[in-house]
Amino acid sequence: MKLTVLGKYGPFPAPMGACSGYLVESGSASLVLDLGSGTLGRLRSIKPDIAVDAIILTHLHSDHMSDMLVLRYALEQLKARGIDVPMPLSVVSPSEPQNEFRQLSASGVYNMLAAADGMKLKLNDMSITLHRMTHPAVSYAVSVQCGAKRLVYTGDTGYNMMLDKVCEGADLLLADTCFLSADKTVENAPHMTAREVGALARRCRVKKLLCTHIWAGGYDERAILDEVREDFPRAAIAEEMKTYTV
Repeated sequence: MKLTVLGKYGPFPAPMGACSGYLVESGSASLVLDLGSGTLGRLRSIKPDIAVDAIILTHLHSDHMSDMLVLRYALEQLKARGIDVPMPLSVVSPSEPQNEFRQLSASGVYNMLAAADGMKLKLNDMSITLHRMTHPAVSYAVSVQCGAKRLVYTGDTGYNMMLDKVCEGADLLLADTCFLSADKTVENAPHMTAREVGALARRCRVKKLLCTHIWAGGYDERAILDEVREDFPRAAIAEEMKTYTV
């Protein structure tokens, strides 16, 4: 599999950056995980006709799904001009908050499927499993298996014991690494710190760790990386528009 980082910031973009969005490609499938602010244009730089098989939204906070509202226009208008686009496009998403889910469903552009804990999906050669996480909105981690390789994307979550089971032995862990441990508060507890992510990767013996959902308020990414590497020296910060091999 290949993973291309379309955006890595949260809950708002850094200057010239984008919020959460990732393209996962295998030999016969293309899957988008989240489509936050600024990611649609980057997706179209790779796939101008939006030739993807499905989108999974880990949750319905705006920094993970806002470009879905603009993608509606793209699909409608490209199709009206005779361009072959995937419409209705298969989208898996939590059904809550209900207003956001209804807004996506009502357009007719998307074939919406409500996510559930433990849900298993098959997308050509990809086998996908959803795992309920810890966040103010209903949110899921996504495990994508293709052959012998497995990618795990935590989505937004505070640390919980389920993560150890989900992440165990992953070939690539794409993890919510929003804050430094010194900045942990009750308000931001639904995200993991750099220290928590490093310890998680070490315990679970993952092969590669990419830190994402970086707080866009002015962190020095080197400080995040230093803290993660206390427990997992092979960690890296996700780079926007870089493609990684799983």
